[in-house]
Amino acid sequence: MSVTVAQFKEADPSDAYQIVGYQEYSNALNNLVPLVKEADEVSLRAYNKIISDMPELVVYTNLSRRFNLFQTQNSSLTPLLRNTLNLYRQSSLNETSNDADAYRRSGIGWLIALARLEHGAIEIGYQTNVSPFNLEQLTKVETPAFLALLLDGARSHYWAMNMDSVTHYLLDGNVPKVSDRTALAYGRRAVLVQEMVKTLNRIAGQQFTPAQKQELQSWYNNMSKVREGVVYNVYETYKVAIAKKGIANIDLRGCPPLVSGIRSDIISRRARISITE
Repeated sequence: MSVTVAQFKEADPSDAYQIVGYQEYSNALNNLVPLVKEADEVSLRAYNKIISDMPELVVYTNLSRRFNLFQTQNSSLTPLLRNTLNLYRQSSLNETSNDADAYRRSGIGWLIALARLEHGAIEIGYQTNVSPFNLEQLTKVETPAFLALLLDGARSHYWAMNMDSVTHYLLDGNVPKVSDRTALAYGRRAVLVQEMVKTLNRIAGQQFTPAQKQELQSWYNNMSKVREGVVYNVYETYKVAIAKKGIANIDLRGCPPLVSGIRSDIISRRARISITE
């Protein structure tokens, strides 16, 4: 009997964590989605009662509220961070309460939604799945929870990146400050935010106000600029090798959509990222 094993060049436990997490989320979706599809209202209430009695299965939403803990008047904050925090607080897409208990959720719909979000995020970062969140299998039981978690995921990643100096090094083309490996990691995160925004627009676009839609579009556009910074970083890092061997022969290990965009832009000598809608 042959066995396929994962091989790691470096001893990085996070690689193993991702594999284990991916399998756990897959198992949750494979088992819970068929369960709720066949369940009647009585069964769903029973499932929710069981889950509500298990505190380890509580799901917390609006994790991006942590940014409100910063004080914009703090003299130790850089002008850039202070300005970003002000923009965050002016956002039309925020939830207002900072009370953790106000965002304590429980139920089978929340469990499935969390599994779908996390499974899809891994798919986006490491696979070429054209439907990473598997929306074809989205159930009514989980839909409201999935939308809430999806928006909070996009919001958390977007503002965290904007408050990170590495993001601004990429935007400024400061190659010496960012290794190629780090650049690819940030590019993967930018792709994740964009996929979340596109998914929100696809399944809940009508629920947003014009101002909110405009802000979501600005998030998407700003992540495109980060990806452009990643392209520049990769080109500057490998330009000698690219000149000799071509970008197609450079082993870039990163998010498949990101790597594809990098190769395409360098081959066509474009300064901008080409994103397929």
